[in-house]
Amino acid sequence: MEPTLSARPEKQATSLFLLKSFARSLRQFLNQTSLHGLKFVGDSSLSSWERSFFLGSFVTALIITVHLISNIYVKWDSTPVIIGISPQATSILKVPFPAITICNMNQVQRSLVANYREGSNESALLKVLCESGGWESSQTDEELSSSKFATNNLKISEFVSNHSQSCERMLLYCRFSAVERNCSHLFQQILTDEGLCCVFNFQPPEYLYKPFSGNNRNLTNADGYESVMWDPESGYPEKLPPKFYPAPASGTGITLGFTAVLHAEMDEYYCSSTNGPGFKVYFHNPVEVPKVKEAGLISAIGYETNYRIEMVRAEAVPAIRSISRDGRQCLFKNEKQLIFYRIYTRLNCENECLAAFIYETCSCIPFDHPLIYSNASICSMGDTSCVRWAQRAANRPGWAKCRQRCLPSCFDLNYLASGFSFPLASNNFQLANALVESFNKSYLSENIAVINVYFRESVYYGNTKNAYVGLTEFLSNVGGVMGLFMGFSVISLAEILYFLILKPLAELFVWKRSSHVDSESSLKHNAFGIEQRQSSDNPSFFHSKELYPKGFSPEVYEKGKSMKGFHYQ
Repeated sequence: MEPTLSARPEKQATSLFLLKSFARSLRQFLNQTSLHGLKFVGDSSLSSWERSFFLGSFVTALIITVHLISNIYVKWDSTPVIIGISPQATSILKVPFPAITICNMNQVQRSLVANYREGSNESALLKVLCESGGWESSQTDEELSSSKFATNNLKISEFVSNHSQSCERMLLYCRFSAVERNCSHLFQQILTDEGLCCVFNFQPPEYLYKPFSGNNRNLTNADGYESVMWDPESGYPEKLPPKFYPAPASGTGITLGFTAVLHAEMDEYYCSSTNGPGFKVYFHNPVEVPKVKEAGLISAIGYETNYRIEMVRAEAVPAIRSISRDGRQCLFKNEKQLIFYRIYTRLNCENECLAAFIYETCSCIPFDHPLIYSNASICSMGDTSCVRWAQRAANRPGWAKCRQRCLPSCFDLNYLASGFSFPLASNNFQLANALVESFNKSYLSENIAVINVYFRESVYYGNTKNAYVGLTEFLSNVGGVMGLFMGFSVISLAEILYFLILKPLAELFVWKRSSHVDSESSLKHNAFGIEQRQSSDNPSFFHSKELYPKGFSPEVYEKGKSMKGFHYQ
């Protein structure tokens, strides 16, 4: 029990010493601090009401400061990103000319389907394809679930590819960057939600889709143009071949843009995807698969349409990478990997979400959706009812949840087109295009359409995402408020740390060390029967002035000794 009883007074003495040392350091801090008003609180020459006045003023300033700092933090946390116009103009020569997808509204050629008899599998497929423009059939679910549809194994993709107008027949004349080109060298056929279409300035599958990334086919076309890897974030590679695609524009205006003469072949019209004949034209990013059905622009037959393109570019500064995805509401290309597409865009991500939902529901994937699973089959006519049900918005909560995770790209490129149409010539006079002039004027107005695509400006200004309140601005705002109301600075923080923490602890350490040395010395002399009076001139007592920090006198030490149980003679 003796060690316990002796340790308790020692612990109480240590606590009392530390408390008194803290109180002494606090008074010294109040007298010497740079914080506004506190030196008057610690000034003993002032009356109590004066000191209370300055204490109340300091507390009021502290409350206001905390309130303003909380507002600054809320603004920093709730609005981490601001979108502004890029201060530097970017030339159109540094970005690709828009990819152009052209689709004839005629779904199939009349001469190729005229011989299919009523009640055949091909006839049933034509009803689904023509009466509703594809999967969104106007037929009832009972009709689609009937035995004749359930046992129909025809692939819509194969049927459309074999019975639609080819690009060679649709495109009669092409000119790009003031140079007439072979249309078959510029365009490639692609299956979209609008059917079989033709696309220009589009990345080949090897650069777009992961399943084709190992294909080593020759990507140089007959004109000597070589395909290069491009994406909105990295741009073109540093070393480029003399001729490459996706190709940039050579300049502004119709002459340096793109021109095409389109042949509708009205005699071959069997069914239209809209309520009339014509073409759908869609301008898009070269790394995005086109969705023409809903967003395509109409180019009427018998008219020449000029499409004036404006660039919409999204950019981001590297500093916002430190902000959370939910905070900046965008993704860099290496932050999310897709299953089928090599390059992340929001549209590609949403397409994969819808394909995954349809596959989970129908165990197949429609031909115009990404084939995200290598073992997945393409939907046939027998799956039409299921696909139609899955594509209804009310039945897609899982797809909507997946779609919410498809944030926009931090770097993106889109094209806005303004169209202006005027009728082609109906009388005999000389025309600018020799091919257009060669047509009979009646045939021209019923079968031919001309489109011109060009940039209006030679430069554009992107929309840049930047940190609205960065760490430097946040600290500056907080420091400004604290300095204005309290006179607080980094040195003030050092004062608080020194006077209220380091100084009391240092004094406690010196006091305990001195007491330990003195205790050992007393025990040693008592062991030889020697009595010594502890005094300031006794050489056996280590009484160095350096052991006592500023404000800590030997008298305080003597008092501390008596508290630890020492007896003086």
